[in-house]
Amino acid sequence: MTKVSDPRTVTLDTIDFGPVTIDEPAWCIGHGWQVGQGIGRNDITHNSVRVKASADTFSYGVQSLMRTWMSWAPFVELVPRVVVELDLSAEYEAEEVTHIAGVLRTAAVRLEKVAAEAIRLRGDVL
Repeated sequence: MTKVSDPRTVTLDTIDFGPVTIDEPAWCIGHGWQVGQGIGRNDITHNSVRVKASADTFSYGVQSLMRTWMSWAPFVELVPRVVVELDLSAEYEAEEVTHIAGVLRTAAVRLEKVAAEAIRLRGDVL
């Protein structure tokens, strides 16, 4: 069960500590995905919105290249971390690779922005 006590506090049922009430950072998207999962206190994780990058290719259509988001398990980690998932493994026409390279440059900027936000938030967490 999840219960929002006020806009910045959430209570989650855990298998090892029972109901645990924690402060929820403003950037957290909520904990609905953790409800009913039999989580322990160390599994409680705040996640931000996922930032994505995809490339439209002639050979395979839209291909996901990257997903990234901030994540923080407050009982395990001192500060938010950045999750990075990279995809793509196929053979492409040379012209498609030029397009994919441009998308990767855009993805790099997005990664840097998420990392910068995580670094900025360290002051709020510590």
